[in-house]
Amino acid sequence: MSGIVVTLLFTGTVLGYASNNEDGNGTLENPIAVVLQQPGFCSIFRSWGFIGDSLCSGEHEYHKSDGSKGYADLYEYSWGQFICYATGAKGDNYSQGGETARGWIERFWNNPKNRNNNIDAKAEPKQAYIIALGVNDTYKKHPVGNVESDINKDDYTKNAQTYTGCYAGIIQRIQSIQPDAKIFVVTRPKEESTNEAYNEVVRRMADIFKNVYVIDLYKYAPSYSKEDDFRTKYFMGGHLNAAGYQYTAWMFMTYIDWIIRHNLKDFEQVAFIGTDYKY
Repeated sequence: MSGIVVTLLFTGTVLGYASNNEDGNGTLENPIAVVLQQPGFCSIFRSWGFIGDSLCSGEHEYHKSDGSKGYADLYEYSWGQFICYATGAKGDNYSQGGETARGWIERFWNNPKNRNNNIDAKAEPKQAYIIALGVNDTYKKHPVGNVESDINKDDYTKNAQTYTGCYAGIIQRIQSIQPDAKIFVVTRPKEESTNEAYNEVVRRMADIFKNVYVIDLYKYAPSYSKEDDFRTKYFMGGHLNAAGYQYTAWMFMTYIDWIIRHNLKDFEQVAFIGTDYKY
């Protein structure tokens, strides 16, 4: 036989966009340089909580009969629910259009009154959470704050009312009801109004709290800026379209799979989260 033919079969399609797959030492540098249409190790979680704003809620823009814009939170089209469809897990959207870190605490935790049937984030603790907040905090110019002074590790009710204090307070509240939950925090991707100061707060959460991991869209995702290819294909107005929410789910699953593969010991007891079992 003069040669050997090797056939590789993939259960998911490989999608492009990001670059810098390897650094000079052959080490994977960008977790989503290759985006897969499959969950990988993301499927080890059987329950999810999705915390965020309109882009976490499957929000779509539409035009009313008078020509003005309308906005609808279509949760079944959210990237969170697309993750659940792919993994067979169950998940709840603790999110709505226009939400901020400070507002989330009041409307989804302290006094649940929101457009997702007044869902209470305390009611059913999850194994894993994704937090994607910051767009509206930026638009409303909520103060960024300081990670050194705005977080009270012993009493989150004493955190400063800044983006830093409130964002940390969300993590602390989750950990108060599910101490071992895995929490993935998301930076805002590149676009015209992105303020890296808010993103830096998000990155620091992984240093301050255990079981927190960063999904750094700003560093690794395609640009969401106007006229860029990603926005042209996957946005409808100021929000994602259905394909955009699906693609975002693929990015998140690919990134989370990468995180798990590079930190397997951290995730070996995922099945015990929320139970009395320990190894």
